[in-house]
Amino acid sequence: MPALVQIGGKRSGARSRRPGVEAFLPTNLAEARARGWDQLDVVLVNGDAYVDHPTFGVPLLGRVLLARGFKVGIVSQPRWDEASFAEDFAACGRPRLFFGVSSGNMDSMVNHYTAAKKRRASDAYTPGAAPGRRPDYATAVYARRLKKLFPDVPVVIGGVEASLRRLAHYDYWSDRVRHSILADCPADLLVFGMGEVPLLEIARRLGSGEDICGLVDVRGTAVRFRDDPEQSWRALAGEPDREEIWLPTYEEICADKKVYAEFSRLYHLEHNPDNARILVQKHGGHLVYVNPPAQPPTTELVDWEYELPFTRLPHPMYGEAKIPAWEQIRFSVTIMRGCAAGCAFCCITEHQGRDVVSRSEASVLREIESLQEVPGWTGVVSDIGGATANMWHMVCTDEDWHRECRRASCVYPSVCPKFGTDHGPLIELMRKARALPGVKRAFVASGVRYDLAFADEKRGDEYIRELVGNHVGGHLKIAPEHISPGVVRVMKKPGKEQFVRFKELFEKYSDQAGKEQYLVPYFISGHPGCEVKDMVELSDYLEENGWRPQQVQDFTPTPMTLATDMYYSGYHPNTGKPVHVPAGADEKAMQRALLQPHLPQYRAAAARARRVAGAGPRPRRKHVDRAMPAIQPSDSFEG
Repeated sequence: MPALVQIGGKRSGARSRRPGVEAFLPTNLAEARARGWDQLDVVLVNGDAYVDHPTFGVPLLGRVLLARGFKVGIVSQPRWDEASFAEDFAACGRPRLFFGVSSGNMDSMVNHYTAAKKRRASDAYTPGAAPGRRPDYATAVYARRLKKLFPDVPVVIGGVEASLRRLAHYDYWSDRVRHSILADCPADLLVFGMGEVPLLEIARRLGSGEDICGLVDVRGTAVRFRDDPEQSWRALAGEPDREEIWLPTYEEICADKKVYAEFSRLYHLEHNPDNARILVQKHGGHLVYVNPPAQPPTTELVDWEYELPFTRLPHPMYGEAKIPAWEQIRFSVTIMRGCAAGCAFCCITEHQGRDVVSRSEASVLREIESLQEVPGWTGVVSDIGGATANMWHMVCTDEDWHRECRRASCVYPSVCPKFGTDHGPLIELMRKARALPGVKRAFVASGVRYDLAFADEKRGDEYIRELVGNHVGGHLKIAPEHISPGVVRVMKKPGKEQFVRFKELFEKYSDQAGKEQYLVPYFISGHPGCEVKDMVELSDYLEENGWRPQQVQDFTPTPMTLATDMYYSGYHPNTGKPVHVPAGADEKAMQRALLQPHLPQYRAAAARARRVAGAGPRPRRKHVDRAMPAIQPSDSFEG
């Protein structure tokens, strides 16, 4: 591996101007030739605008491939209409090895539509937040366009959209079970998960002369075979080195929702790279063959990746146009990836993996030091976090146990005794970060798992005190999601008691620090297992305690999550028992209204919900000494 890029050290002062196109990966053949490249090895096609920041997946992978010696270009948000697609998709020419395709940092359907299936008016990943710069089901559309232009060039799909659609799946927006994305588009190979480990292997093997048809054994990938009675595909796949699990076929899960729930139970057992088995699913005349997940990258590898020479800026082609997603994270620092929680509604574990991958303290501090070179730096780190703010370096402490474990969550129904919960290293990182020269404040904006802090009997309380006293920018995001015992059990979230305990500690330590600070709790309505009476219980609790949440969300079924499989099938995959699903528009509207019944647009629906649940009038609101800040309500998926 190349040596780590040293980005600390001497400083020449803040840059007086933004870097030119030569500091970015080529976006067309002219820029490639300016580097002396007549042909690129890999062209990455991306549904997001090109932002050269490690939080954006495609630019990160582009930098990784470039640093390993491959000539890489990026085509961002190409036009896909019949009249224009050829010009945009061919902008970087024909690559020597393959095209890599991603819809961007989000599934394109989540990016485009609200939980009510209404078209969003903006796109945070596009200059000027302009909507409509990528198609619905973008990954498949891009793959089809590329194969039409370059039929003999391999197409490798990846990213969140491909990752969560690698098997048959319920698609909320078309309200049907769709094939694996591999059966719906002409891609040659699918990479699931964060992708850098399998993608480097694919590039290396294609570069050494292997044919794409032979790359059927790469961990963290899925391939499509033509099925036949003689199983001639077996000669290509070879004998498996581990057990194969033959999942119910596409036709079977479409015909019987209980079979669909069993299908969900089976594939959710195969997330641990140490013991995951090969998954095989028939789709008519094809087989989708899913290899086990790739082993997570090492700390040394992710340190190297995040310290590559990113400009941390949007490409100059966008001029002064604002890209909201970049504005939000431009001065943030990712310290870890993956999530061990496995919440039923969340796709992070399904995509990033259950094993937490953390950067070293030295690497994080070097990146924070480097922020002063970025235009616009004011001395404020907007976030030191990741998928979860306080899961840094938390892994299974027993390697033998981990090799056998098939548990879907390391923290639910209780924190596993084998899961390391020591917050001490994170406390030291936070202290060192805010003490760096030039750093005025270093905030934590990622969500906090308070159940993990409570599980750390030695330093958990100290972590909360440190966090509240020094790293909250007026508001701290937490995600209780609900307080009804039956609902949080289905969600796989801690209960109301832990939420109340954290709230009390937050207020106590805010007072001790002499600061006026507020929790911003996230709640979900319409989740499987949640009835109107449960939402009335939550609504009354919030009202009685003076809580008027500003961040709320109607449940959005996203592919491959446990909650989505409950939503479609009506059964809990783990138990096979029926689960209440608030699928009707009327019930969903009532549940949503109960989260903010004080707002005029929700009063009538909230009152109707109380009548349906047989509840009395709304309780009187508890007096609150501190006035809550004015924050606009949000129904965004990100919230």
